Amino acid sequence: MLRTIKSLFTKTKDTLFTFNNEPFSRFSIFFIILLDIFLLVTILTGINSEKNMSPSVGVKYPYQCQNHFNVKYKTKIWNNTSRGYTYDVFPFSEYTSFYIPHRNNYYSTKNIQIQDDKRTSDICAELYKKIAVFTSSKEFMKNKELRNNLRNDKRNILSEINNIEKRYNTALFEKLSSANENTYKDIKKKYYTLLEKEKNIDIQIKGIKKVSEYKGYQAYVDFVKANKEKYRKEYDTYVFWQPFISFLYLLKFTLPLLILSFLSYKFSRRLNRKESVPNKLIKLISSHIMVITLLPIFFNMMTLLYHVIPHRFLKSVVAFLYEFGFIFLGYYFLMFVGIVSVGLIVFFIQRAAAKREKLKKEIKEKTLYIDAYNQSTCPNCKNRVDYSKNYCGYCREELNRECTSCKKKTPKHIEYCIECGE
Repeated sequence: MLRTIKSLFTKTKDTLFTFNNEPFSRFSIFFIILLDIFLLVTILTGINSEKNMSPSVGVKYPYQCQNHFNVKYKTKIWNNTSRGYTYDVFPFSEYTSFYIPHRNNYYSTKNIQIQDDKRTSDICAELYKKIAVFTSSKEFMKNKELRNNLRNDKRNILSEINNIEKRYNTALFEKLSSANENTYKDIKKKYYTLLEKEKNIDIQIKGIKKVSEYKGYQAYVDFVKANKEKYRKEYDTYVFWQPFISFLYLLKFTLPLLILSFLSYKFSRRLNRKESVPNKLIKLISSHIMVITLLPIFFNMMTLLYHVIPHRFLKSVVAFLYEFGFIFLGYYFLMFVGIVSVGLIVFFIQRAAAKREKLKKEIKEKTLYIDAYNQSTCPNCKNRVDYSKNYCGYCREELNRECTSCKKKTPKHIEYCIECGE
């Protein structure tokens, strides 16, 4: 089995870079590269369209949905007064903590926003419906906009207050406030006016209706509490199996293409097939399709392998090395991997170059042998000989061989038998 695979791989590799047993010209290489790029882009586009049937974790469980079921999640909100962030945790009380994602579908020239994405999980879709009960009301949207505007106004006022306080230290500012000059009086008046505006804005913000007071908010809280464990199980299960499902959709697209190209390749290489230009083209194109199709399969298999070996395992190894002071082993391992990788790359490049030189030499020798036969000269000493004889009378070079099929004599360095054509 392994010998068959190795033989097929060698034959396919030789077909990729030669045509009619001759290396590609520069123009041929250019067009072959264009063909490979076209095939790769088309195949990747087709794979992505198939993978959309198995939505990613972020699409199935959007972060706007995850945030409500994640106990550790905190919404960061900038606090103008404390000059820092405050955190809103479940049950959320801030207007900005509630957001329902939208997906844009384009029909003709119209942009239609669809709230219910069919790729979203049922539990997230139900959560959005619960949130939409109170967030889609005109009162909620009006108060949310009002709250945002008031906070922006407060941010601007605090910026002006900070500018004044930075220009004058506290002691000097107190002196300026009691001075008689009009300029200082204007600064004093502006400063206290800004403080008053800030106070009024705080009062207005506090007067806005709380999120928890809207109709439907308590139903949302009860729904999240009742389904938190269910969500966690569904989410963890989907995170583990989604890469496998996605890989099956990849195989759904690539396997038929791989099988068809493989059959075409085998058909063009059958011994009873005529070595015509169309057959050689089929062999060349099908071999490139096979290689290009195998690339995404290989990389996705590597991704799956990394997915099966949990990230926690790698983190545990690094933590172990740090804990016991063996982190230098990790660096040694990285250096070892780097050296081996570069060494293998250099080895394969040199081997490919050596094979190209060997192929050129074989083609040159083959041409010399054919010319020698056509001119009835010895391929070794260049003297005239009779190919009906077995050896050259000048240098004892063997001229003929026995055909394995018809057992008759045929010129030694000619590829096919002159008697039976095999």
